[in-house]
Amino acid sequence: MTTIKDQDLFKKQNLVRNIIEHAIDQANFTIRNLNKRPTVAMLMECENCLTDFLPIVRMIVDVHDVYAPVYDQMQSALDAAQIHGEPALIELTE
Repeated sequence: MTTIKDQDLFKKQNLVRNIIEHAIDQANFTIRNLNKRPTVAMLMECENCLTDFLPIVRMIVDVHDVYAPVYDQMQSALDAAQIHGEPALIELTE
């Protein structure tokens, strides 16, 4: 019996993990740039990146709560950026 493409659990989990890893990579890229060059433009870019990815990560966390620490770290990084602090890099913990 062949499985329906949408019902392949491994592929779904792999896709979710890839999306989370991409969000982390992009957020860390902007955080590193902000920490290297703390300009207003870099601050805005970091805030934009985090605010773009937070809702996506939130939707994933609603279904896969194992990624909740990633959401919390992203939220903390955004909070730090908004008060002109130094956001910490985000780590994938499982």
